[in-house]
Amino acid sequence: MNIASVTDRFAVLADVDSSELSRWSPLVEEACRLVQSRCRVREPDSEQTGRLELLSAAYAFRLYAMGGGQLSQFVAGDVRLTLPADAADRAERLWRELEANNADLIEGGGFIFGRVIS
Repeated sequence: MNIASVTDRFAVLADVDSSELSRWSPLVEEACRLVQSRCRVREPDSEQTGRLELLSAAYAFRLYAMGGGQLSQFVAGDVRLTLPADAADRAERLWRELEANNADLIEGGGFIFGRVIS
């Protein structure tokens, strides 16, 4: 997996300026480690690698959005800061959709609820 490619994709998803990317590199690296730890394919081909890089970027975006991401509004009088109301939701939906669409490449991460029979 190419960390520079993941970082570029993350920048597009999160709308982060290239001058700020170094600030978010630990988050991108963590996302790459998570996706690699769940990877089912030992030696992915170039197409699979591209999909894994997109998954990593989407997961980094999810982490970024959960942490607050960027401010969408700032008002100086009566100080009001707001975040995009749907940024975390959009990031979560993107991650879940890509995770489902790439189930052949990565292990699922959700919980399975069942019942106990005694």
